[in-house]
Amino acid sequence: MDITLERILSLIPKKEDGKFKHGALSAFARKLGFKDGHIVSDWIAGNSTSYLNYLYQISVLYNVSVEWLKGETDIKNPDLQTEAGWKQLAIDLLSQLTPEELDREIAYLQKRVNEKDN
Repeated sequence: MDITLERILSLIPKKEDGKFKHGALSAFARKLGFKDGHIVSDWIAGNSTSYLNYLYQISVLYNVSVEWLKGETDIKNPDLQTEAGWKQLAIDLLSQLTPEELDREIAYLQKRVNEKDN
């Protein structure tokens, strides 16, 4: 099991014995848009690596950085007390938008910057 999957699974509630709490896999999968937890079971069994397609969504839902999920850092949560933390969060959120949504957000931000400069 790779570090990305290990870290994703660490976000799912477990009982004291380390097993997932009843309904936890389904609840996790539903947050990602699946109807039940079978997809997570497939990830655990090694039948699918589709979890790689959901890293940005998981990062937002669970307030963890994509870099942490990928194993690129041990910093789990972005530090929103720093400019770098805010920038990383903005990048993570913007990267989840469709091209059309991104165009609208960029236009909005450009307008805000122009208003600020005037």
